[in-house]
Amino acid sequence: MSCFTLDNIHIACLFGHYLWDAAEASESRHYAARYRPFPIPPPHEALFGSSNVSIICPTIDWDDDLPANLMTWLKCRPREVIFVTLESEADKLSKVLESAPGLRKAVEASGAIINVATVQQANKRTQLCHGINQASGQILCLVDDDAKWTTDQVLTQLLAPFQDLDVGLVGGPIGSYVPEERQNSNIITPWEVAALRTRSRRGPGMAEFYAADGSTNFTVSGLTMLLRGEIVRDPYFQYLFTHDMWNGIRQNTGDDAFITRYILFQHQLSHRHHSNVPHKQWKLGMQLTPEAEVLTSLMTDGRYASQSKRWFRTGLRIRLTCLLYEPGILGMRSTAPYMAYKMTRGMCKPFSTAFRLYLWMYLWFTHPIIAAIFLVFYVLRNWCTSLRAFHRQYPYCGKKIWAAMIADNLYLITDIYSYLTLSTESWSNRSSVPGVVE
Repeated sequence: MSCFTLDNIHIACLFGHYLWDAAEASESRHYAARYRPFPIPPPHEALFGSSNVSIICPTIDWDDDLPANLMTWLKCRPREVIFVTLESEADKLSKVLESAPGLRKAVEASGAIINVATVQQANKRTQLCHGINQASGQILCLVDDDAKWTTDQVLTQLLAPFQDLDVGLVGGPIGSYVPEERQNSNIITPWEVAALRTRSRRGPGMAEFYAADGSTNFTVSGLTMLLRGEIVRDPYFQYLFTHDMWNGIRQNTGDDAFITRYILFQHQLSHRHHSNVPHKQWKLGMQLTPEAEVLTSLMTDGRYASQSKRWFRTGLRIRLTCLLYEPGILGMRSTAPYMAYKMTRGMCKPFSTAFRLYLWMYLWFTHPIIAAIFLVFYVLRNWCTSLRAFHRQYPYCGKKIWAAMIADNLYLITDIYSYLTLSTESWSNRSSVPGVVE
């Protein structure tokens, strides 16, 4: 009797899907375990110190935490901090900084210079370029206004990879900031729990990707990234950066995705000869140490949904751009093969999910006992193990763990939604300022 019956084929396909998942998980753990951070050079051997770093922060609708965030940057004693905002917001920002308790003393202690520059229209990429062109440091640190640096060693840690002369862009670990008063199961919102879950799953992937092929998952976070000034001061880079188009629409957000793609693959661009920077292949440097961790605040309400939609949409755009356009899948494979594989896998996920759902439905109606056993002892067991680990890390999320469960399965609708709204461009939580597209 042949074993290639319709039932057996369906069962084998479903088990094969989960065996593939298990193999990928094992490979991910293998690569993550191989990651090693860059050593911190002795001060007399360091090519760059914090006094070589100019911090650039584009902002148009800052939170009340901005002065406190700024003080965490100043503890690292940078050369200067340049805020870039709208002309209509400049006076308001200056007054906020001048009146913030303790900020004047922190500025004096750091020796840094604080400047407020302006642009006429809100566009994050334009604001970044304006700040870049005003900065005097050899290393430029692009920072979001909600970034909280956890130690006074953040710059020391993130400068270490620049000891390698081929490293052009450096990033570090990104965590979530939950104020102490919100670390309460009765106070924390489902939106915050979902955000915590999403970010907690991304961290290990950064070590995994970097150990595999020197890439990252899938962008160096724009929350805090360091670059060599010569790269981003280049008019060639700035033109491409500010004229990045998708379906005829000039891109505002996705700046960190563009910069990551440019650093990894710019040496493959056919029109590279227009650049003033020597033609070379730059590398990333991921410094994933606790001392380099940067925290970001969490949205406590429905604005997180808008932010997530933008993130998913941007992620789909970078996958399509990298795989189909610049540099294309063959170019990606020659520079970052693991990243190319993972991006391709991500593009196939909606189809594999639909096929897996079909297999589950077939198995459930034809072999309910096998389906129930497999569901309980493999799928649910693995999921519960992951959720228990999340709960141990964030015990105050216990009552709203269901939000983490929803976040785990959000891809079932976000992939479709991202395709349907691929040409939509917005800076999601900046709608209170005129001129910002929502």
